[in-house]
Amino acid sequence: MILLLRTGQWLFTMVALFLFLINGCVSFDSPNDKVEQYFGKRQVPVRIRYLDFDGVKTRYIETGLDQEKKLVIFVHGAPGSSNNFFQYLADSALLQEARMVAIDRLGYGESGLGRAETSIDIQAKQVLKVREQFQADTVILVGHSYGGPIVGKFAMDYPDKLTAALLLAPVDDPNNEPMFWYAHFGKWKLTRWMLPAALKVSADEKFSHAAELQKIAAGWRHIQVPIVHIHGRKDGLAPLSNIDFSRKNIPAKYLELIYLENTGHLIPWTDYDLTEKIILQLLQGKKPELDAEKSDAEQSGAGQK
Repeated sequence: MILLLRTGQWLFTMVALFLFLINGCVSFDSPNDKVEQYFGKRQVPVRIRYLDFDGVKTRYIETGLDQEKKLVIFVHGAPGSSNNFFQYLADSALLQEARMVAIDRLGYGESGLGRAETSIDIQAKQVLKVREQFQADTVILVGHSYGGPIVGKFAMDYPDKLTAALLLAPVDDPNNEPMFWYAHFGKWKLTRWMLPAALKVSADEKFSHAAELQKIAAGWRHIQVPIVHIHGRKDGLAPLSNIDFSRKNIPAKYLELIYLENTGHLIPWTDYDLTEKIILQLLQGKKPELDAEKSDAEQSGAGQK
């Protein structure tokens, strides 16, 4: 009994220490001064914008200010913020083609930090409100992980508001939503208070995600805009079933699947060059293609396990 109690005390101490380290060392946001510093160092003009969304002050970051006809909007995962895509917003090749916008999703960054909005439908409406601030003729939405189904919902509901969507490791399959043991840290009262606000919001989204995905599941079949879905074979967070879900539910005439053999979940960072290339191809009205050195199996093997 004493051994059991000591083991429990040790485990609690280790968990508490881990959570405190996260709280003190990990940032899921960039304050405005840090935003200006980041882009100032790279000599990229930046604009920090705010919108009222149903009473919540929300933020998005904008570059490529001289571009009006083409627009790229980035939607981050959970947890995250607009800073997940700052490298893209400072990318010289992309800036030659389009205006770049990264959103702080509801509950993250400077968009009501800590107040979770678990509805995918409402999250898509936030993206719509940002989209409506621009008069671009070509609009590309890019969503990573949890941002994928939000972009998908936008494509379902507002096909006239975008040109194409790029889903990077999306979690869109309602029947295969993994629940990892550490997610409960954000639910248990004993540990929740220790977490950064962004991780609390992420936990709230996680526990409602399968139900939210089920609400929009039928809508994928009615999509009528080009969708590019990129997924990694080594993705431990978004199961490969998500590839099958897209293949079975998104009309084949609108879907382009790209399957990467040696990639995990963090595609925006680990496969930056490929992501940049596909965004450029979509902006230029071209069919997305892998680099010549990539094997055909990586593209045609989508959905295989």
